[in-house]
Amino acid sequence: MVLLLFTIKKDDSTMFNFSLKIIAMFINNRKFYFRLLLITAVTLISTLSAFSQKSDLNVKGKVNQKVKVFDLENNDVTALIASSGALSGNVQRDSRSANIVYDFESPQDKVTWTVIAPKEDDYVVGVLFSKREQTTIEISSNNSVLTAPSMIPTWEHRPYFWRQEMPGVLHLKKGENKVTLRLPDAKPAKATDKEGPRFGSGVTEKFHLFSIELGTAAKRKGQLERAQAMKGDTSWMIDGKYGLFVHWSAMSQAFVGDKPRAEWFQKSVAMFNVKVFADEVEKTGAAWVIFTATHQGFYWPGPNAAIDKIAPGRTTKRDLLGEIINELDKRGIRTMFYLHTGYNGYDPKEWREAVGANDPDTKRFSDNIEGILRECSLRYGKKLMGFGYIDGALSWDYPLNPSWEGWAKAIKAGNTKAVVGFSSNRGTGVSPFSDLAVTDSASDIGQVDAQLIGLGKQLGDVTNAWWFLMDKEGWLPNKQMNGHFGEGPVHSTQEYVDFFNNMEASKIPVTINIIMTGDVTDEHPLFNPKCTAVMEEVRKAIRGK
Repeated sequence: MVLLLFTIKKDDSTMFNFSLKIIAMFINNRKFYFRLLLITAVTLISTLSAFSQKSDLNVKGKVNQKVKVFDLENNDVTALIASSGALSGNVQRDSRSANIVYDFESPQDKVTWTVIAPKEDDYVVGVLFSKREQTTIEISSNNSVLTAPSMIPTWEHRPYFWRQEMPGVLHLKKGENKVTLRLPDAKPAKATDKEGPRFGSGVTEKFHLFSIELGTAAKRKGQLERAQAMKGDTSWMIDGKYGLFVHWSAMSQAFVGDKPRAEWFQKSVAMFNVKVFADEVEKTGAAWVIFTATHQGFYWPGPNAAIDKIAPGRTTKRDLLGEIINELDKRGIRTMFYLHTGYNGYDPKEWREAVGANDPDTKRFSDNIEGILRECSLRYGKKLMGFGYIDGALSWDYPLNPSWEGWAKAIKAGNTKAVVGFSSNRGTGVSPFSDLAVTDSASDIGQVDAQLIGLGKQLGDVTNAWWFLMDKEGWLPNKQMNGHFGEGPVHSTQEYVDFFNNMEASKIPVTINIIMTGDVTDEHPLFNPKCTAVMEEVRKAIRGK
């Protein structure tokens, strides 16, 4: 009874008096009014609760995310993720891609970010978005306004979303500023409008915003100069022509078994036969191997004190990574690593919490990954040719504003010529500190459009490269194999041979992924024999032996 009275505002006298009458009737006839009282109480509480939450709802009835404040002093270029701003009007978050916002249907629909500028200054603004048809983009803060027609892609395939630098500079005062993006020409969608592909799977029909980037001209220039000064050496990849990619994932299944490798992680490392692995690699004629340090679950097959400090139990005493490097090196095959920062797959929640990815200030995440990379590079030195493929860099790591420069320096700590590849997934380039064009090409036989590569271009000043998979089943055996391989190659042997010959002539290094069993022993083939047979023909065509 007392609870019911306290849920009613004091100035609502009518409701208060009504409740007193209910209580009096209850005292006189408890049995009759018991149910009525319960129904009244639940209704009142629900109604009042709805009114109290009304201010937290946008026009489409979705609870707004807490607005993040961005400190521009922390980075040379700061990424303001679209969904981290205050959404107004029809703008809403994409249900599949939490960082994306869309539905700009009027000039009043907008996104507003709160930023802290260390001093009064002018900022260059980049916009990362997707939209097939041209519209007008406006960025404003205080009395400073930038306007430009949106860029229309001139390339045929990827990137499906791109970076456009706005003309002029945005003037920010010292301290707190509100930065707003809107589309002055925006109009409501028509029922006849095409839906188009979803964000990330093609160029969208509607305007989809991923982020805007802010950085002063001086800081951007300094960043670019430092990136150019520490470029890795990719000439050996061009000379080597092609390499092999294996996803030895936490989610990989054994040739016979029913559990992901994460659940028998220590055993999988202990049983790994390095010589058998190297023999299989040698058959393919690969000049290098991209080996999975981590994938879909942060489990590291070797010692790493930096990881032990973050989350004990995810490393091994056996230095499998070092053994692989040394065995391949004896055979003239170079090694690079693949890194996945543990954003999905096996128990990502526990790892992401431990590494600092969920912190309001994500500096701890950036520093932790940097520490892991540095220790790895110093341990293996010049024999480790770099981290050629850091997956999810744009989709998952970029929203956390990591120090790309710090990560690149860490990778090169033991080998100044080491190669860095920050994956742009299916979008634009991540950072000028990337040395390779790295994108998920699935099973496609093709090449990156040359107009995307170079200073100021979408992918930046990187070495053109191609990454793709051979098996129809994908990148890894994440389903029970039951002692059998799948269908094997997507394309014919001749198509692969022709493709590798064409890429050699174009001087574009190719890295092809072949599914490998989670248990690496001499008890069964590691790769689908059909895939091995194709690669043996490629080896003969390219290597002449």
